[in-house]
Amino acid sequence: MNHNVLIVSLSLFVFSCSNMSLAPEVVRKSDAQKQQYVTIGTIIDVTNVVIEGDREAGSAAGAVIGAATGKNVTESEPESDIAAIIGGLVGSAVGAEIGSKLTKKDGVELLIETNGGRMVSIIQEVGKYNYAPDQKVRIIKRNGKSRVIPFD
Repeated sequence: MNHNVLIVSLSLFVFSCSNMSLAPEVVRKSDAQKQQYVTIGTIIDVTNVVIEGDREAGSAAGAVIGAATGKNVTESEPESDIAAIIGGLVGSAVGAEIGSKLTKKDGVELLIETNGGRMVSIIQEVGKYNYAPDQKVRIIKRNGKSRVIPFD
């Protein structure tokens, strides 16, 4: 197997598995100094959840690694092509599972009643804040995404 292909594939896999945080205290650079909308509310219920990991990046990296490995199992070109296809399929499935397990995050689902009387549910990564029923919070919204921070 070409070691350069393996090194590049593994590097891409590791890099792609280090995805961005979904914690409420982490703000994307592109959101800095831009107006965001705030709604005040009260937590009704808190449920712990698991946020699924990134399967696509692991699948792509696994397919490349599996195909490259399969391609080199025999000297016969037709058999080598078949082995590359099978290796790519197996590698893709294994890579998807590994990618998902490496990037899954502990999360929290917050059921909130806004001061306007609406019920909303927001799921975010567990961060430095603790939440409890009857706690007053602010919901910060921008570009279809929301994060919840305690309102002290």
